[in-house]
Amino acid sequence: MKPKTISHPKLSTNSYNQSGAVLIVVLLVLILIMIVGAIAVRQSTTDLKVATADQVNKLLFQANDAALLKVEKEDRILSADSREKNDTLKGYMSSSEREGHKVSFCVRPRSTKLFSILEISEVNRNDALLTAKNNGYCNPEDSNDYVSEGRVITQMTFVRPESTGILSQEGSGTSSNDVEPATTGVNAAIGCTTFIGYVTSVIPALSNASLGDANSSGTSSIAGCFKQSRTGTNTVDSCLTALSVPYQTQQQTYINQPVGVTCVSGN
Repeated sequence: MKPKTISHPKLSTNSYNQSGAVLIVVLLVLILIMIVGAIAVRQSTTDLKVATADQVNKLLFQANDAALLKVEKEDRILSADSREKNDTLKGYMSSSEREGHKVSFCVRPRSTKLFSILEISEVNRNDALLTAKNNGYCNPEDSNDYVSEGRVITQMTFVRPESTGILSQEGSGTSSNDVEPATTGVNAAIGCTTFIGYVTSVIPALSNASLGDANSSGTSSIAGCFKQSRTGTNTVDSCLTALSVPYQTQQQTYINQPVGVTCVSGN
C-alpha cells in the first residue's frame, strides 16, 4: 500500500496583513476612547471646581452678611435700653477715646453678645495693642470661634478715623469759629462720628495654611493674618491671599448721627 500523503493548507500572507490591520484599528479606537474619557474627566473636574468656588463664595458672603445684620440689630436693641447704651458698639466707637483706634472681635455664636468690651482686641492710633483689651482676635484652633456648622471663621474690625477738621464731629446748629462750643446744657454740641466696619470670613479647611493659635503673630498663619492691619501694605486681606486661604471681606461705613441732629461732616 502506498502511504497517503496529507497536504496542509498554506496560510497566505494576506491573512496576516488583515489581522495586523484589525489590531491597529482596535488599538487606535482604544486610544481615542481613552483620550475622549480623559477630556471628559478633566472637563467634569473643572466644572466641579467652578461649582465649589461658587458655593464657597456664597457661604462666605452669607457669613459676612449675617455678622453685619446681627451686630446692627444687637446695637439697635441695646441702644434703646438706657442701661446698655454705654456698652453698645456705636457708643463705644463714638467715644473721643476711640479716635484713631481699631477694635476687633471674633463672631462667637455661643457668646450672649456679639460685641462685648470684655471680648475685644483694641489697637491705638500708634498701632500698639492695648494689653488690657486683647481677647477679641479669632483663634482657628478654638471650636467656639467657628460659625456655619464649624466651617467658617468670621472676624469683625471697626476703625475710628482720626478727625480731619474742626467741624468733623460737630452737629448743625453749633458754631466753632474761634469759640469753644459748650459741652453742657441745651447749647452743647452733639458729636457726630463715623467709623468703618470690616468683616472677614475664611474657610481654613480649604487651604493648606497653618492655623496658628491665640499667641500667633506675623503672616505665616491664619491666626496671625487676623492680627494684621486693615489699611496700608500688610493687611488682613493681603496676608490671607498670600497663604491661599479662601476668604471674603465686606466693608460698611457707619455714621453716629443722634436723633434730631444733622451732621456737618461725615467724620
